[in-house]
Amino acid sequence: MIEDRPHRTAAEPLTPGALPRRLRGWFGMSEEPPLRSARPARLDTVRRSWAAAYWQARVSVRAGVPLDDYLRSRLARYSAALPVPRAQLPLSVEVEDGEILVGEAAPERRPAELPADGDAWLAALVHVEGPAVRQEVAELEIRLASIEVEADGARRRAEELSRRLAADVAAGTVCAPPQVEATAEQLGRPPVSSAAPQAGLRAFATASIAAETWQIALPLLRAAGVDPATLGVSAARNPAETTFAFAFALGIAGALLALAWAGFDAASVLASGEQDLARRRYSAAGAACAALLSIGLAAAVAALPGGIGGLPPAVSTLLLASVPVGAALALRAARSLATRRGLELADALEWDRTRARSLADRARRLEELDWAEAEEHDLEREREASRRRLRTIGARAAAADRLAAEPLRRRRAELSRVAQSLVSALELDRYEFLRQAAARGATDLIAPRRRRGGGDGRRAEPPRSEAAPSAPVAVPVPEGGRLAS
Repeated sequence: MIEDRPHRTAAEPLTPGALPRRLRGWFGMSEEPPLRSARPARLDTVRRSWAAAYWQARVSVRAGVPLDDYLRSRLARYSAALPVPRAQLPLSVEVEDGEILVGEAAPERRPAELPADGDAWLAALVHVEGPAVRQEVAELEIRLASIEVEADGARRRAEELSRRLAADVAAGTVCAPPQVEATAEQLGRPPVSSAAPQAGLRAFATASIAAETWQIALPLLRAAGVDPATLGVSAARNPAETTFAFAFALGIAGALLALAWAGFDAASVLASGEQDLARRRYSAAGAACAALLSIGLAAAVAALPGGIGGLPPAVSTLLLASVPVGAALALRAARSLATRRGLELADALEWDRTRARSLADRARRLEELDWAEAEEHDLEREREASRRRLRTIGARAAAADRLAAEPLRRRRAELSRVAQSLVSALELDRYEFLRQAAARGATDLIAPRRRRGGGDGRRAEPPRSEAAPSAPVAVPVPEGGRLAS
């Protein structure tokens, strides 16, 4: 199995402002602080009452002040009282030959602007929140570029692992997932026989030897003066004789079993077709000696006083010789079964090991594929989180631009209102001056300067008609730049 690898956490990119946003989120506050725009100070307009305009125009007309000079003086007074320089107004207001010329203000001469960089859209937000926003955007862009490379590598790695796993499954080097539920034997595991037969054979042999030991011990106990019918009391009275009798009987039974086992070993050598003649002779001699010794030992036991259950000596000899033979055959059969079962266990264990290695290899390959896909998904989530954060910053930058433009718009509106009040005040002064001059017949005060003065600088008298009384002369109004009251 491969080692544990920590997963990425792409909840939010680790940027300079990530921790304050998380803290605000934990406390139930908005993650982003609200943007507030500065409200510009309200500018005072030019206030001109009708009574003041009437009185000052009356005084000026009586004093013989020309209209042009009167308007220029009023414009100078209004300009001095303006809350901002007159050059900042959106309208240019000038007085020429008693006319109020209003036009669009000339654009200010500004130094050549530097070429806009890629972060110009952040200027308003940086002005509000500081340079940390610019650093965060730069880090997010760098992180997005690196995520693109890492995600591409993770995608190629996952595709390569998936392709290799499919090829190995098709080739058979990696086990395919089972389509149905099946046992190990149904999947091809070698069968293993039960251990019950050999256990039963060993139990039979043990019981046979124990029974023969008891039958041999009966005449020995009687010869030692121990009554088998009252074995408990007699054994307590004569423990040594009882113990030695049973030990002697067990030794005889073991000897008979050993002789039978040796005879069967020699017979097996002869039955195997041994090519060595000397060994065949030795094996035949050994088998014959084992048989003779077994018969002789059985006959000796049968000749003991009392015999074996009162049976004739020949029958007792045959029984004592046959029981070890049967026990030896049972033990040899149990050994054969144990050998065969050991081979079956070895085959099954080898199959289990092969299957375990195949499953472990498949699990390792699947885990590697899962890690690659998890890494790709984590990179995708981190990229989406970075993009979402950039979109949030872009939206806040646009909102900051709108908020930054709002004070400028209000400033322009205030300046326009001040300019309009200035023009309105001048128009009111001009109207009152014309009305007072017309009422007093001082038409020379409202005549243009080129008609009013001669070459020597003296004031020229307007021509008078003898038939008609004096009346004000209509002054031509220039077409351009005149703002009607």
